[in-house]
Amino acid sequence: MGLLRTVAIAILGVSAFTFVALFGRLPALRKTPIGLLHRIICIHIPNVLLYLDSHLLGSRLSYCWNRTGTYVLHENHPLVLIFFLSLLIAGECMFIPSAWPRISTFHRLCIPALTLLPYVFLYASVVTKSYITLENHEDEMARYPYDRVIFKPGHPCRTCDFLKPARSKHCSFCKACVSRHDHHCVWLTNCVGRNNYHYFLSLLLSLSVMLAYGSCLGFSLVSQTLEGLIPSSSPLRSKSQDWTTWLNVWAIAIASDIRVGAVAMLTAMTAPLAMAFLLYHTYLIWAGMTTNESAKWSDWKEDVADGLVFKSTRSEIYGNQFHSDEGTPAQRTWPVSSDQILVITDGEPPKEGFQLCSRSNEILHKDDPQAPVDTRWIEVNSMREIDNIYDLGFWDNLREIFHMPIRRRVR
Repeated sequence: MGLLRTVAIAILGVSAFTFVALFGRLPALRKTPIGLLHRIICIHIPNVLLYLDSHLLGSRLSYCWNRTGTYVLHENHPLVLIFFLSLLIAGECMFIPSAWPRISTFHRLCIPALTLLPYVFLYASVVTKSYITLENHEDEMARYPYDRVIFKPGHPCRTCDFLKPARSKHCSFCKACVSRHDHHCVWLTNCVGRNNYHYFLSLLLSLSVMLAYGSCLGFSLVSQTLEGLIPSSSPLRSKSQDWTTWLNVWAIAIASDIRVGAVAMLTAMTAPLAMAFLLYHTYLIWAGMTTNESAKWSDWKEDVADGLVFKSTRSEIYGNQFHSDEGTPAQRTWPVSSDQILVITDGEPPKEGFQLCSRSNEILHKDDPQAPVDTRWIEVNSMREIDNIYDLGFWDNLREIFHMPIRRRVR
């Protein structure tokens, strides 16, 4: 019982640490206990260790740590992918040979398919790139229109030496601009972008199903072992037993069927992590944004909450000087458009004389503090008042991710 408790606590600890490390920086969790733990683990504890090393060891440990940390944290290395594959392969090699003689024909048909699919989608996610190059830059510029809220035209990538297409981001790990950049995934040693996002979603789904299936099948087999060791008629199996007795009984069964039991425990404790990833990306699809865009929208949400954001329409503000994008390939092909224009102020509504560039919504001339308020601008009180032209609705968002045709409509 002691060994199993130690193994269970270790697996839970690693899963919890991984969850905090990967999810703690997300905008939605920034002000939660998970965000606090992320700051403690990734910021405060390293700062304390650096302080102690500087005063006690002359920063010798910091030098070695920085070299190692630079490679682990800032290089596109395969260490995490190798660890992930090793864990996956080792667990399957332990579980399948032990379980195979004891399962039905139905499970013998399910196991190969459920085991193989994660490897197929993992391979596709790793080898499929979404890089923007000089050769495909023109096509990428025509893929998504600029919303002039979180993506504005005219901003070059200093590394790649071309204009950044809408929804793209330069990845310092991959050293390339990525189309519809979602995030750089250390598990894949690759960026998740437009060309492999559907493979990444399929990987999360197949992993979640495989882990949940493995948990259920594993504990079903351990239950058979338990029945052989301790019949259901035994007082140890009565419903009135306390939790300690119940745990001890199951510990005996798992110890007697250690290969199946250990893997079943591992899958049961790691399945929630894969499902959490899947649920989070399902939410992103529903909201019509990427992980990268969620951080940008989070900044706008804070500005809205502080009363700094005002809105109007481009045609009303620019008048005859309004430069429409209707003639650009991206605007012609993208199914949603919006006439909305947003501006961030110091909390006071824009006044007469406030001018913006009609091509990029950048501030050209600030207003005179003594001028009257420009009534064309209305304060934004909720994020629901802001148009997200990249949100096509859940099903069309999903169709766009899988490169399927979608309908055109105007907001």
